[in-house]
Amino acid sequence: MISNKSQSSPSILQGDGYIYSVRQNRIDVVNEIIAKIASLDRKFFEYKGDVSKIFQRHGRLYMFNEYNKKDMCLSTKYGRKPTGFTHGGTLWGLTKDFKEFIVSGKKSNGENGYGGLYCSHWGYSSESMEEIRETAKVLGYL
Repeated sequence: MISNKSQSSPSILQGDGYIYSVRQNRIDVVNEIIAKIASLDRKFFEYKGDVSKIFQRHGRLYMFNEYNKKDMCLSTKYGRKPTGFTHGGTLWGLTKDFKEFIVSGKKSNGENGYGGLYCSHWGYSSESMEEIRETAKVLGYL
């Protein structure tokens, strides 16, 4: 996947030779974490084989909702859930953490409520939660 290079985001060279913007690189990291979450236990962010993904459109962050197949802008008034977001508050808090990481590069896990990837009430097994956290650590999110 090659993104359009914008003037405001510097680029880095990836191992496969493609040039990605720094923001696109962070989006790829977050999408790998979402895919890991979707592959385990309760399969949050997954529905009938479709998995949520975050992407850029015209400089804004959007999320594809796997359940209703809609693209939702993640920039919302007062940080409210976007229309069409079919998950609860815990996953909205996590999504806001993901958005903050993509935009700023700062590790924001748990700063938008519910403990982020360290949340203890997802209903996932402790082994699955550790697998998700380990993936996030390897990718540089945690």
